[in-house]
Amino acid sequence: MHHPLLKPLCSTTLALLTTLTLLATGTQTAQAAEHFCGQPTAHPIDKALAAASERSGGVTVDLRDAQSAAYAAWDKELNRIYAQALKAAGPTRRDALRAAQRAWLAFDTAQGHWDAMLHADQGTSAALNIAGAALERRRARVCDLSMDLQSLKDSE
Repeated sequence: MHHPLLKPLCSTTLALLTTLTLLATGTQTAQAAEHFCGQPTAHPIDKALAAASERSGGVTVDLRDAQSAAYAAWDKELNRIYAQALKAAGPTRRDALRAAQRAWLAFDTAQGHWDAMLHADQGTSAALNIAGAALERRRARVCDLSMDLQSLKDSE
């Protein structure tokens, strides 16, 4: 029996991969016009993922490798932006930012466990859906922290 949320999630994952592929090939569509975190262009990590997804030819293991590389890059970017935000937060706000990041990491871990259970019966697409969700959480957190960092810089 399929859960009613699985089809939309699979569709979302497919739409994300399609959008990334379109970005890689330079095709302009309404979806491809969506850029990272309000920026006028796609993030370099998204561009690299799109190119790798295009090269995969839709082969699951190659798509999964592309997702893994993008996840590692987003994780590195998350750590970079977080370190900058900690520095910009100053001593009076640093503890609050640390607490927020720790809470987000706990949420991310719990959500990852839930995603694994939710997609467990999806066969080969399970890995893509689970990894895609984890990738999107990292990407969204980088955006959130980037906006926080900009706000901190603006208030100096």
